[in-house]
Amino acid sequence: MEITPISIIIWISAILIVSLDIVIIIGSKNLSSRLFALLTLITAIWVITQGILISSIDITLSIALLRLQYILGITIAIGFLHFSYVYPHDIKPSKKSLAISTSILLIFTYLYLFTNTLLVDAYRIQSLGNWAWTFGPYSIIFDLIFCILWITSLVRIYQTYVKTTGEIHKNLKNMFFTLFLGIIPPTLANIVLPSIGVFSFNWTGPIMSTVWIFIIGYSIAKYRQMGVKVAITKVFVIAMVMMALLNIFVDLIFGIYSRIALFIAFAILGYFLFKSLTKESSQRELLTSLNSTLSEKVAEQTTEIRKAYELEKHARRELEKLNETKDQFIMITQHHLRSPVTNIRSELEAMQNGTYGKLDAGQSQAITKTNASVSRLTRIVDDFLNISTLKVGSQILDIKTGNMKPILIEVLDELRIDIERSHLSVKYPESTADWPHIEIDASKMHEALLIVIDNAVKYNVDGGSIVISTRTEDNSVENHTDNSRVFEMIIENTGIGLIAEDREKLFTRHFYRSKRAQSANPIGMGIGLSVARAVVRAHHGTLEIESDGEGKGARVRFRLPRFAQQLTIV
Repeated sequence: MEITPISIIIWISAILIVSLDIVIIIGSKNLSSRLFALLTLITAIWVITQGILISSIDITLSIALLRLQYILGITIAIGFLHFSYVYPHDIKPSKKSLAISTSILLIFTYLYLFTNTLLVDAYRIQSLGNWAWTFGPYSIIFDLIFCILWITSLVRIYQTYVKTTGEIHKNLKNMFFTLFLGIIPPTLANIVLPSIGVFSFNWTGPIMSTVWIFIIGYSIAKYRQMGVKVAITKVFVIAMVMMALLNIFVDLIFGIYSRIALFIAFAILGYFLFKSLTKESSQRELLTSLNSTLSEKVAEQTTEIRKAYELEKHARRELEKLNETKDQFIMITQHHLRSPVTNIRSELEAMQNGTYGKLDAGQSQAITKTNASVSRLTRIVDDFLNISTLKVGSQILDIKTGNMKPILIEVLDELRIDIERSHLSVKYPESTADWPHIEIDASKMHEALLIVIDNAVKYNVDGGSIVISTRTEDNSVENHTDNSRVFEMIIENTGIGLIAEDREKLFTRHFYRSKRAQSANPIGMGIGLSVARAVVRAHHGTLEIESDGEGKGARVRFRLPRFAQQLTIV
């Protein structure tokens, strides 16, 4: 064996590739990174065989090395095809693709090792100090499949590059162009040129392979491709170990000059290693300082948040006290108002009955109007009491078995004068079957129904109508018991209606009244519906208002369970 400077350079290239493998294996356990490390290791073996081939003087060894080189070459091509499918998402190759690639590899291994169909013989060109060889009749098959494998790999990587974004997109771009440019020199020097009888450049393939592999290696280390996390100090240490290993070989050829070169290389690597350690130390100190500062900032912010929370909690308590005081004020005011209003009403009734003497027509009419105003005032005072008691939960429903029909008749009779004045027609089911017995507080349901029908009268049009219907439905298909049945009462009028915006605000804003409602009844306060809904909810029921639009009337739906428990109104 004749060791030459070229063979030494080739072996140095192989050692550098192996050092890159070590860095990748240490830095990541991803499938793509491990596969890439395996392929570069096989490439390093191929490079080593090329260095031995150049130094070899034995024809038998040279032929064996040539056959091995071609087997390693097709292995690398197949491996990179699989890598193009694995990277960047670590997708495992399918069993079918593994079976096909294994078959191809076994076929070429057999043809190179046991036949002369691809490679026949080797001979040494003394003028070049290099080996040449003669091909078999089917060597073109190897060249075609080798090129197809690499082209397919590049196309696959490019397709993945086009579909991705962000950091992976950049990594794939670098991977594609590095492979595209890096595979051309080895393919030309070791596949294309030898096939046409040019063997003087085959030694350049391993060196060029080292270049493109290290370009990818740099990209892997810098951008953490394939999940590889590399500390730069590890790279320097491994490189220095490789340089020390090279000293065993280069000293045999270059003597004192090799030692000087290695000393310079060590000095350079040592400088960068020291610089790297200093930088990492500075970054560690900076990180420690930032952590300390961050802790102080977090403590300050926590203190501020705690103060803000305490202030908010105190403000909430004060608001709750104010709200409670307001409710108590309303209740006290209502009780104080009710007594004089009741006295006024009693005196008016006494005057109408002639207790204080007979009244003429004018006086009687004036007292009647005054009595109507007092009745309206009494109702407003009662509404205030209902709102306050409902909010503080001070009333308990007096639940008894009852029927909504008698309550409806009482309400209609109470509103008879207003109904006749507006020339309204009222229809409701007469059959007893349409009015099942339900568990209700009759007094409270009377208030709720009075509010709803009073609105249907006030906000109706002259000559309009009020249609009341009922139905019973099952809430549960599986359990047809009385507990699962619901009584529904629908009160539909031909009044001013509601637009969608008003319907949404009706229960989300307290005491909301639409503009048309204010025009139709200026003295209304918007309290009634809130009271009616609270009463129905206390019965575990629902009260809903529907309308097809402005001027198209409205529908109010009472939905009450057939049986309700005795509950506090909330």
